[in-house]
Amino acid sequence: MGFMYRLLDCKMDVKSAFYLFSPVAGQFKYNSPAMTQSLEIYRQLYRIRRFEETVLDNFPKGLFYGTTHTYLGQEANAVGVLTHLQEDDIVFSNHRCHGHFLAYGGEMRVLFAELMGKSTGVCGGRGGSQHLQWRNFYSNGVQGGILPVATGMALAEKRKESAAITIAFLGDGTLGEGVLYESLNLASLWDAPILFVVENNLIAQTTPIELSLAGSITARFSAFDIPVTELDTSDVQEISEQAKLLLDETRFQGGPRALVLHTLRFGPHSKGDDTRDPELVAAFKRERDPVAIHAPRLDPESRAAIEAEVDLEVEFAFEKAMSDPYPEISGQWAVVSGQPSADVDLQSPTSNIQSTVLKSINNALHQTLSHDDRVLVIGEDILDPYGGAFKVTQGLSDAFPEQVLTTPISEAGIVGVAAGMALRGLRPVVEIMFGDFVTLIADQVINHVAKFRWMYNDQVRVPLVIRTPMGGRRGYGPTHSQTLEKLFLGVPGLRVLAPTALGNPGELLAQAIADDDPMFFVENKLLYLQKLQDEKSLTDFELQELSSAETYAPTYSLSIRRAPAPELTILAYGYMAELAREAVRQLAYAFEIFAELVVPTQLSPFDNEDVVASARRTHKVLVVEEGTLTLGWGAEILARLFESMGSELMQARRVAAREFPVPASGPLEETVLPGIDDIILSAREMMEN
Repeated sequence: MGFMYRLLDCKMDVKSAFYLFSPVAGQFKYNSPAMTQSLEIYRQLYRIRRFEETVLDNFPKGLFYGTTHTYLGQEANAVGVLTHLQEDDIVFSNHRCHGHFLAYGGEMRVLFAELMGKSTGVCGGRGGSQHLQWRNFYSNGVQGGILPVATGMALAEKRKESAAITIAFLGDGTLGEGVLYESLNLASLWDAPILFVVENNLIAQTTPIELSLAGSITARFSAFDIPVTELDTSDVQEISEQAKLLLDETRFQGGPRALVLHTLRFGPHSKGDDTRDPELVAAFKRERDPVAIHAPRLDPESRAAIEAEVDLEVEFAFEKAMSDPYPEISGQWAVVSGQPSADVDLQSPTSNIQSTVLKSINNALHQTLSHDDRVLVIGEDILDPYGGAFKVTQGLSDAFPEQVLTTPISEAGIVGVAAGMALRGLRPVVEIMFGDFVTLIADQVINHVAKFRWMYNDQVRVPLVIRTPMGGRRGYGPTHSQTLEKLFLGVPGLRVLAPTALGNPGELLAQAIADDDPMFFVENKLLYLQKLQDEKSLTDFELQELSSAETYAPTYSLSIRRAPAPELTILAYGYMAELAREAVRQLAYAFEIFAELVVPTQLSPFDNEDVVASARRTHKVLVVEEGTLTLGWGAEILARLFESMGSELMQARRVAAREFPVPASGPLEETVLPGIDDIILSAREMMEN
């Protein structure tokens, strides 16, 4: 085997190596033009079978990490469907993805290595059994969440007129996920070229389908006017024939299709959680084994040759993966770049000091849409003449009708679709109508959007901006007035930006759109009508822009002109920076307390260099935020300052919303939310101490 190892190290493919050196090479020639489709199908079926058996056999030995979900008994589904793929077609799989990956054309060695956590794995050991990405193959282990992403990929290819289609695999358990139905609705509305393949195992983990699913599986697709075909077979030829018809229809006629395959998995849900009657599973294997069903179509000699070759391939791939190195942790494990993409012709929006924050952001959207046809604006009620709940998108759909997409009320589906578009090279900007609704997109943001780049070993990028209005003082009540960005602070792979009336908020948005990584862009509602401020308009203040070389999101510093050196640092962002600025002015003129106001526009990841520099000058820090006090942004900032400064930081305090839902009543709302008087009171108490 030593010479074969050297051949593979020199990039000779596995198939060629086995053809040259396998003892059965003379009986079964891979390069022979006479090779029949039936032989190749059997090879694919048996190849998946032997891989999965090897995984289950070796898991108890501690050679693999985490868990695994084998595809034993379902091999005909992957082979039957994916046999008809074209080179540019996309496959999005779920937690049970090994069979799909191998049928797509993936190598055994890199899949073994990924399960072992090795650097040579499909994703360098970062993804493990459930999270794979190679060429146009993707998988993620979160049920349901993959489906809007796959739909978005299909829509991106349609927009690019590439003729590629998408195949999305889901299990019967996923039929309980609401985001699936958002995806079906969007796929049907927008004629996405996608084939949904339902692999109905009759049991979701340990719950039989009759206890978890009401109604008909096929009726679910029919309700969205999606043509659906249903098969109850383990015969790869039957599946292949129907899959080809559906894929051809999707490819040449457009629109989504669905294929429901009633299938039986022989193994447990994962590696040891099978509660089914062993006799029932044994009956499955006797009656519905796809390998055994196809085997009699081959002559015994050819079948034996294929099995010997695959057995050798499995052994070789496993041993090679075992000898591969583990990844090294290095400084290159960054998950966000903070720099615009080099291939974007960035046109920074011009700043007009008579303009408002709203006009600046709207101008930025107009300019980015006009300069880059990959940029799309997606959201609810954003078409003209309405132009969105806060009019940020006004005028866009009239000027760019092909780039502005209005959607149903489907926040999770919208963000998932946009993520799929971003993965395929577009640059979507999603508007979530109210910041309160970001709770509905948490799965898409945290388990998909923010993770894709790193989880897939930096093989993909997700240039997606999610923008939303946050905050209260509009009388909208408990579910439309919250400040919830702290839910997304600290999510690896996600940057959280908060524009201010200082500088040019539109330019900040344009830079975010040009970035190759996902952005969460938080716009406080009361900022929209604030006029932009600069050094000339801020007559009482000296303004400095402190921009790190590693990011385009500036931090601003304001202090009273010709005043003594600041003796207190106040830190605030968004609209709270406007209130804090007025508090700084009143503190100076009414109480002779001089403060430096530090206003960051990037909340996460947070670079505390500028804050530390100010705190070292004053030794006192007051952090102001509109969200609730407990576990807020301010707590994180002060913790970092204490870590950096220790006893140098003599006093620290937070001003934040009180621990109540935001009331609709104006006087009550003012009581709950922090205001100028709260900032002044806290500052005075700090100075008196």
